[in-house]
Amino acid sequence: MKKLWDHFNEIKRLIYIRNLLSWDQQVNMPKGSVKGRADQLVIIQNLIHKRIKSDKTGDLIRSVEKLNNLNVTDLAMIREAKRHYMQATRIPETLLSEITKQSTLGYNIWEKARKKSDFSIFQPYLEKMISLQIEYAEKLETGPTLYSTLIDLYEPGVTYDWILKIFMNLKPKLIKFIKTLEKSSNKPDQSVLKRYYDPEKQWQLSLDIIKKLNFDFTIGRQDKSTHPFTVSLSSKDVRITTRIRENFLIDCLFSTIHECGHALYYMGFNEEIQGTLLADSCSYGIGESQSRLWENIIGRSKEFWIYWYTIFQKYFPENLKDYPLEEFYRAINIVQPSFIRVDADEVTYGLHIILRFELEKMMIEDGLQVSELASLWNEKMEELLGIIPPNDAMGLLQDAHWSSGGFGYFPSYALGNLYGAQIYQKALKDNPNLTKNYEKGEFSNLLNYLNENLYQYGKIYRANDLIKRVTGENLNPDYFMKYIEAKFKPIYRL
Repeated sequence: MKKLWDHFNEIKRLIYIRNLLSWDQQVNMPKGSVKGRADQLVIIQNLIHKRIKSDKTGDLIRSVEKLNNLNVTDLAMIREAKRHYMQATRIPETLLSEITKQSTLGYNIWEKARKKSDFSIFQPYLEKMISLQIEYAEKLETGPTLYSTLIDLYEPGVTYDWILKIFMNLKPKLIKFIKTLEKSSNKPDQSVLKRYYDPEKQWQLSLDIIKKLNFDFTIGRQDKSTHPFTVSLSSKDVRITTRIRENFLIDCLFSTIHECGHALYYMGFNEEIQGTLLADSCSYGIGESQSRLWENIIGRSKEFWIYWYTIFQKYFPENLKDYPLEEFYRAINIVQPSFIRVDADEVTYGLHIILRFELEKMMIEDGLQVSELASLWNEKMEELLGIIPPNDAMGLLQDAHWSSGGFGYFPSYALGNLYGAQIYQKALKDNPNLTKNYEKGEFSNLLNYLNENLYQYGKIYRANDLIKRVTGENLNPDYFMKYIEAKFKPIYRL
């Protein structure tokens, strides 16, 4: 067992090096250096791939499978080692190299296309990436369908049909609730958030907030990037990024809190698994449950702002000095159909994900042509949210995921909302006074609860086992619907 741990610990360090190259590309690297970085990433990816698929890996796995009386951590390590070995042995090195190179080049082209709001620039790269992802799924063949195979990369053991059942139950409820809120004669006003807010002050406040949330700056840092993200570069090095818009206060604020939620998860792994294959979220949905729990359930709560609002008023007196807390709270929780997923409120957000889920399935399995994607995107936006994007940048070019081959990733965001609401409800049941702590700027009790019940385990448990372990039941979307109804009806005076 020790040989298996040591072998994969070395592989994990190569993965951290790959992550560092990717982080640097999005944060520091000159745009003209993309080809050199693509070549570097191909080399490091091939090194990782070769070590995982090596005879040594196979021999070690076969040896440890004969052992008896292993503890839960060792069993999880064997499970994850087998998963990586199976994936590596089924995927040819040439295909992996092509995907890695295409991802690096594609991200750069996506940025250009988004800036010019011209999908035609990105279209050939997306067409190539889709064909590569189909080939990848065909080689891997872990799910009942090609799209299920890709979903399994992010949600181990989950299929398209399982998610479809959840989303088809959720979709009409969300649409109905949005229409209920639209009937309000006393809607929140978001105009105060769209005034000028000094970017440097926004940046400083974002740092102050995550410090209060217990982000550990001795092993973490925050930078700026086009698309906010979180990455782990060692067992004690977690990087997050945010972005700032001078005329939309909450973009930087909630992007920062969102990524901080991911980072707190990474920072909470128990010492036994730090720097190992198990030092990761057990699924992307569970990972997103924490970023969206901290961003929305905590960061957009009344109690959070009872503490923070007076501080914000001092930073931005020209906008907020005489603006009531209650109206600010309503403004940051406005529910209205919007074009951009990352700016979407808690209620409409799930519909943005369902749109992408439906389109991805069509691209991977149903032969949807990329040339038809823009028009179909707009049709589904109108069907689900009642609006049509005015340009490509606000439509199908808004996300970076497809440029890097992230097909199957999007469903995790919506699953995260559902997991998060269920986990938080259990935390409140076990700790009824949690919300009173937020009013004092104290978040340690919640973090300690999450560390003890969730974060410390990393990938030791699969998502379905972990949610049952934490809450005592399987994933139940009713918790999310009850949460948004209890929160937003008062905000909309209903």
